[in-house]
Amino acid sequence: IYSHCHVNRSGSISIGRHFLFRSLMKIAMTHVDLPNEFKAGVANQAHYLANELVERGHQVTMFTFSPAYSECLYQVHQYPKFPPYLSKFKAFLFAGQLAKTNFSNFDILHTHGDSYLVWGKHPHLRTFHGAAQDEAKTAVRFRRRLYQTVMIGLEQLNAQVADLSVGVSQTTQDRIPLVSSIIPCGVNVRQFHPGTKSDHPTVLFVGTKTGRKRGSFLAEVFTNEIRATVPNAELWTVADQSMDGEGIINFGKVSLEKLSELYQRAWVFCMPSLYEGFGVPYVEAMASGTVVVTSHNPGAQEVLAGGKYGILAADKILGQRIINFLQDQDLRAFYEQQGLLRAQDFSWESVVQRYETLYQDLIDRFQKVS
Repeated sequence: IYSHCHVNRSGSISIGRHFLFRSLMKIAMTHVDLPNEFKAGVANQAHYLANELVERGHQVTMFTFSPAYSECLYQVHQYPKFPPYLSKFKAFLFAGQLAKTNFSNFDILHTHGDSYLVWGKHPHLRTFHGAAQDEAKTAVRFRRRLYQTVMIGLEQLNAQVADLSVGVSQTTQDRIPLVSSIIPCGVNVRQFHPGTKSDHPTVLFVGTKTGRKRGSFLAEVFTNEIRATVPNAELWTVADQSMDGEGIINFGKVSLEKLSELYQRAWVFCMPSLYEGFGVPYVEAMASGTVVVTSHNPGAQEVLAGGKYGILAADKILGQRIINFLQDQDLRAFYEQQGLLRAQDFSWESVVQRYETLYQDLIDRFQKVS
């Protein structure tokens, strides 16, 4: 099933001067689902990367189980839906669909997961958005831990199948040795930018209440420590479940526009996650001129450069670190500026240019062989 979305936001392709010295490519991209059905980080990254590539003049087709929707600028090849009772095996079913697909009409195949059965399809670039080894180690639920444990071996196989493997962080490369290039996740710095701050102290959390994101832990710290010291402080949550406590305001799931507004208005952003392969919300907060305080995890360590651009705190001092920022305007202003500088490293323009270079190098390599 092929369904076509807008070619670009004006309804037609406009090739500017920056296209004149660069080959335009026909790209097959894959991810099991899209953000209209599953608001996970990898689905968003694949979606936005595909859109950015289309904006730069390339032809992109996304192979997925999800239908096209209004935000897609690329074509969507939707695989047939499967019976609900097989939903637990969605990732494995997707791997089977990819194995049966003929990608020969494309210049390059770019997969975001579940490509361990895609043998003999070239040129093939695979992006790893984290490592199953770390996911398994920090999983709270047994079923999640079991699934990620199985994925550890398949992840290594993914890297063997691909012609070129890319990781979003140094930690990802450390866990998957066949990863030869590092390109970080991208953030739309046009969408996420500084704005007017709230007139009272606010802490923003974006994530899940339970599991490794630990929204409930932050709510407890806020109630017992932060609110007790800063009585007019509020905790704003954008999460899958509501959290209880005086001063806690639950927004639930919000639009992209509302999310960017909350980032702009908050004084501090905190997502005390046990594990992040990268940590896009940290960059979204920094791009919005908001200070980041978080737990030690691989993604945060790398994105914040060990604490240069935000604060990494042990659980026992997390609340105090947030209080310091709520009470010290000069300290807050310093880290706001640091974060704005750092966020530019993850702009989509920078990320897409690096992928374009890898695409072209890989295409050239296979053209020489043939």
